[in-house]
Amino acid sequence: EGPMVRGSFLIQLAQLAAVAAVRLPTRTPPAVARPPCLATRPPAEVGATPALAAAEERATAWALGAATAMMVALPAGAADVAWVGPTKAVLSPLFAVYTLLFLFRTVLSWFPKYNLNAFPYNVAAWPTEPLLRATRRLIPPVAGVDITPIVWVAVISFFSEILLGPQGLLTIVQKKGGF
Repeated sequence: EGPMVRGSFLIQLAQLAAVAAVRLPTRTPPAVARPPCLATRPPAEVGATPALAAAEERATAWALGAATAMMVALPAGAADVAWVGPTKAVLSPLFAVYTLLFLFRTVLSWFPKYNLNAFPYNVAAWPTEPLLRATRRLIPPVAGVDITPIVWVAVISFFSEILLGPQGLLTIVQKKGGF
């Protein structure tokens, strides 16, 4: 009964935030319709369309509704740790597989003659290339050696240890039974 009541409460809270986000415009002047925290903000720029002002008002209402929902929803769900086990069950193999794929990409970078779109190599190349391409923009090859797969192995190892290790956040939450 407890989780169902909490779940229905969270659904109602999300619905309330959605209603606040898409509320109908009123005929009151914008200075009156604005929340007190935005009352000192200057009106929309000169030349702004009414549609832009309405979109800004909806975005403000949505942000306030979402912030309110998060302030209430996080403490309400803090005692429920049923999500931790499945999250760890998904993240642990995901981190392990990507670590192996990036290590395989490191070895493949030593042999540039292989076609990465051919069968055995595309298994490692296709899932990792989008991440490596973005990282190569920040970290160019050093003396002709691409070190970005090693950077990703380090990042994945860091997050694996922080989240799933013996002193990891998810492990502590699971042991303690909540935040």
